[in-house]
Amino acid sequence: ASTGWLSVIYTLHNWMLALFPEDAQQEVWAERSHALVPCVLSPTGTAEPVQGGHRLTGRWSWGSGVMHADHVMVMGLVTVDATIEPRLFLLPREDVTVHDVWHTSGMRGTGSNDIEITDAFVAAHRSVPMLDMAEGRSPGSSVHEAALYKTPLVPVFALTGAAPVLGIAEGVLARFTDRMRNRVMAYTGERQRDLMGSQIRLASASADLSAARLLLQNTLRDVCETTNAVEELGLHRRARARLVAAHVVSTARKVVNELCGAAGASAQFSDSPFQRAQRDINTISGHVIFDADAAYALYGKVELGLDPGPLTMV
Repeated sequence: ASTGWLSVIYTLHNWMLALFPEDAQQEVWAERSHALVPCVLSPTGTAEPVQGGHRLTGRWSWGSGVMHADHVMVMGLVTVDATIEPRLFLLPREDVTVHDVWHTSGMRGTGSNDIEITDAFVAAHRSVPMLDMAEGRSPGSSVHEAALYKTPLVPVFALTGAAPVLGIAEGVLARFTDRMRNRVMAYTGERQRDLMGSQIRLASASADLSAARLLLQNTLRDVCETTNAVEELGLHRRARARLVAAHVVSTARKVVNELCGAAGASAQFSDSPFQRAQRDINTISGHVIFDADAAYALYGKVELGLDPGPLTMV
């Protein structure tokens, strides 16, 4: 799960690099065709406008991939004319301090440690207003012609992030199915495959995950087709993407916990893939982008014509 998550976000963050001004892209990709870049979108830093850029200070948690990073991206709040503007900042790894705090029950391999920055200068071409990224009109959208680079940030981030979580659940379902075929129940001597309750759990999990996969694929297709047709991916579609991502992850988590419970006590031994998948999925489901209550409420607000607020990820 950790490898799948890092593979997705490293790829995603290289796409995000392509949304920065061309000068920043050339600097990062001068010596290699890809970069290893964590990105933290929580607004826990502040930046002050100065000549030629900003001075940035803050501490950010959940820096997945920072242990292998050559650059980092973090979000800071800039006050301009009494208005708060969230901006994404790009810095070299040597400009930040990494704090070893990632001691968790799950997703241990992501190394999602804290990132701290103290009064670092960030040149103007290394920051982009989050609103521009959120609405698909970043500087990189004029550098690259493909519709992919005009796609708003949050739907891409949410939907691609949900993919490895769904993969965890599909992997558990495959292992549970194999386990059922040969497992003999303690005390009764019955094979688990012959028990109606286990058959029902297997069928229910299969239906739930198939539905989740179709929902994810259909939403991705809608995002791609809309942007390819040079149509605006409006607030409603962006809110729906967050809704779908959170729902897919919530479904995957429910399935994994139910199947791990039905796999028996031996599935909890430390060498069992079941308990590891359970720890991983319960940890990654806590990511703010997958908060089901927040995502459902966001979609409800937008559907009812209410303002979701300036700092809402949508």
